[in-house]
Amino acid sequence: MSTEKKKEQQLLEDVTARPAVQSSYSTAGLNSRKEVENALTNAVYTPGQSVTDAAADLRNWQQNRPGKYESAYQGRIEDLIGQLLERNSFQYSYAQDPLYRQYARQYTQNARNASADAAAQAAALTGGYGSSYAASAAQQAYQQQMGALNDALPSLYRLALDTYNSEGDDVVTRIDQLNTQEKNAQAQYNAELSDYYSQLDRKGSAYNAAYEQDYGRYQDYLGRLNTLYGYYSNQEQQAIAKRQQTFNNVLSILGVIGDAVQLAITGTTGIGSLVGALANTGYNMYAKDRAYAAERADAAWGQQMQETQRQDSLAQQKYKNEQAERQYQDTLRQQEFNNNVTSEKLNIAKGEWALKQSKAAQSAQQAAANAGAKSAGGSGGSGSGTVLSSGGSTIVPYSAARLYRQGRSDTAIRSELLKEGYSNDEINNILKQLGS
Repeated sequence: MSTEKKKEQQLLEDVTARPAVQSSYSTAGLNSRKEVENALTNAVYTPGQSVTDAAADLRNWQQNRPGKYESAYQGRIEDLIGQLLERNSFQYSYAQDPLYRQYARQYTQNARNASADAAAQAAALTGGYGSSYAASAAQQAYQQQMGALNDALPSLYRLALDTYNSEGDDVVTRIDQLNTQEKNAQAQYNAELSDYYSQLDRKGSAYNAAYEQDYGRYQDYLGRLNTLYGYYSNQEQQAIAKRQQTFNNVLSILGVIGDAVQLAITGTTGIGSLVGALANTGYNMYAKDRAYAAERADAAWGQQMQETQRQDSLAQQKYKNEQAERQYQDTLRQQEFNNNVTSEKLNIAKGEWALKQSKAAQSAQQAAANAGAKSAGGSGGSGSGTVLSSGGSTIVPYSAARLYRQGRSDTAIRSELLKEGYSNDEINNILKQLGS
């Protein structure tokens, strides 16, 4: 066997023995040019399981895109900012304060009792007769008790100011809490959206890789079929060449004599018939090659169109992904803009609230000073840390009055007073005074 023949045989063995990843791309069992032609004619790319799985995974993931972000907190934040901006300036009139009126009733009664006691004691000293001394003593006792009521006014102003401040600060705290929740919700949404696009990119790349690999197997299959076709065509050409050589050898042996005898008998030559047969065989081979070339051209055009459509589909999907990514970035920018607007509104509201607090403190301080001046020169008072003193009753501390003003329960007030060291009897007396 010649070296060229050995190469062709080895090529045939390599092509037919090469394992195929999927059975439809196998060249095993193709033993003639006709069989190879049929295989090439019927060769159509069909996506393999890896491609269909990757495509399904990509389509399913595209359905998981997070919807448009809807804030659950922004409306409440805007409402509270509006409340803070519209909050009235600090105003306090002790005459309209129920707590002051309650104290006034107690102090007035205490003043009357003290006045009566002082008058009785003075009368006893004068033998039971009325005198200017008794009247003066009664009046002094009365003024001392009423002066103690004026001493309570600065604490009442401070209590009203604390209530005003605490209510506004509570609004600020609620805004800050909601703002934190809003930022956390946005961060979670952005993380989910970012993860979606990251997964989308990976799944899209996985699909493209699976397709390229699978389509490469198909192209490899076509290449092996073309190789086999060339091999079998070459074998047929060699067979024709061998027959031509045989004809030439016969022609040299028979010579002209055989032609003359044939011509005398049939009017034709055997040589001519043999030449015609050989010519027809060559023509048939040529025609088959032309037909095969035309079929392959049609198949190649179909494959090119199929690949073009796939590339167009990929380009369209890429455009959609890029458009979705732009929408995502636009959403982030809009969120950032909205957050900046909210922050500016909140800073303005906090600034105005701080200004109102400053003015309120100045107003309360001036009002308390004016109220304190009314009792200047009086005979003592309850002090700056207390609100009232009812005769021999326990003094009501400022902390208890503040909690009472805030609407806190007796239990909360009792708990606070216990921390400050008051006994249960003292606390009961304080609660009685607050509730009277």
